Amino acid sequence: MSAAARSLTRAQETPQTRPVEPLDLRRVCGLFTTGVTVITTGPDGDADGTTVNSFTSVSLEPPLVLFCLHQQSRLHTLLEQSGGFTVNFLSGRQQPLARHFAGRRATAGATAFEGVPHHFTDDGLPVLSEALAHLTCTTVDVHSAGDHDIVIGEVVELGVPEHGLEPLIFFDGSLGPLETGADRFQHTRQAS
Repeated sequence: MSAAARSLTRAQETPQTRPVEPLDLRRVCGLFTTGVTVITTGPDGDADGTTVNSFTSVSLEPPLVLFCLHQQSRLHTLLEQSGGFTVNFLSGRQQPLARHFAGRRATAGATAFEGVPHHFTDDGLPVLSEALAHLTCTTVDVHSAGDHDIVIGEVVELGVPEHGLEPLIFFDGSLGPLETGADRFQHTRQAS
């Protein structure tokens, strides 16, 4: 651990009175509202995806993002083989899609995208065609952290095919659209 990282961590001088239970942590963290994404990876015929809400941007220069992936996830092998992934931001109307990719399936590949509108980038990575937006990334680093891996990617392509839709959010164990009002996020440019 670097000196900077050590200075940001708390010294383990006094043990906690009781350990934090995983379900308690999940319940409390569920009160932090997040967007919902589907991470997709793998070649045509063997591609798969998983629903993730642990996504964030890391850096603008270079353009880096990260997500956390359970170490037992079915996506690990495909992610290693492909060398990249796509972050698909879901819209409020895509709750069934979030549930589909969150579910456990016996087989991956073609059945994962059956009936799901999608296409592949020039680099062969799957993109959900009706997503609110997407970021296609090259994997640059993976860090082990507890029972998850932190996957860092450099954004190499992006798109916003569905303008004007509400995002899908996760709060307190439930999925639903964020109801923002029609013009809330419209940006105006000032004349120079």
